[in-house]
Amino acid sequence: MSLRDLLKDRVKPEELAKVRRSFEIIGDVVIVDIPDEVYHLKDEIVKAILTKHKHVKTILRKTGEVSGEYRVARYEVIYGGETETIAREHGCRFRVDPTKAYYTVKLSGERERIARLVGEGERVLVMFAGVGPYAIVIARLSRPREVVGVEINPAAVSYFRENVRLNKVESIVRVYEGDVREVVPRLEGEFDRVLMPAPYNADDFLDIAVQKVKDGGVIHIYTFAGEEEVEEKRERILERLRDLGFEGEVLFYRECGNFAPRVNRYVFDVRVSRARG
Repeated sequence: MSLRDLLKDRVKPEELAKVRRSFEIIGDVVIVDIPDEVYHLKDEIVKAILTKHKHVKTILRKTGEVSGEYRVARYEVIYGGETETIAREHGCRFRVDPTKAYYTVKLSGERERIARLVGEGERVLVMFAGVGPYAIVIARLSRPREVVGVEINPAAVSYFRENVRLNKVESIVRVYEGDVREVVPRLEGEFDRVLMPAPYNADDFLDIAVQKVKDGGVIHIYTFAGEEEVEEKRERILERLRDLGFEGEVLFYRECGNFAPRVNRYVFDVRVSRARG
């Protein structure tokens, strides 16, 4: 049920049209986007959400997009106060505070898709690993030899390490704190699969990813693009790989979330091989 459905008997139709339809529930914390022009409806929005979702302890209004080196959005508490919570997906538990580290349930299906692609015995690298959802879902749903996660945000790293323990995957998942540009080149060996789930700037780190992917391995590149720009984005990725001395083959791509009107998050699964002479 959308937020507009919850509010339709509480507010005027002309105001209802300005309310965003969706909100996100992370454990017992809700994140909602309330435009300034309907901010006066804040209390009604809180009541509507609590009527439908009685387990909710805190409601956050998003006031700024994900940004900065640590990839954290800005929020205003409009109900409750405790922002740490435990989210559940695919039999996994993730302790997280969305005001300190990025996490979204909207990518739950995408994480499962990737995990189902991982073959037995694969070695997987997750750049920009956050609190560990990709790494841990892969460890729990497939049979990799090792999953390595690299994250620069100290708060996210702390949650990542705790989540590894919570989900009992200490024997499979390795956590590294630091900038991927410094950490990844120092990692031993190569990986069958590299994930780059940072759509704001993943393209800028392809030169790091190709250093560590096996010849014939797969890189999963997440990026934002306008609906009419997808083919152009695909070609730019392949051109960038050629500039780096590699050939790329796009095995699959799809939309996996909305960012703004007519701008979406996309994932490109790209098989990478070293250019032959």
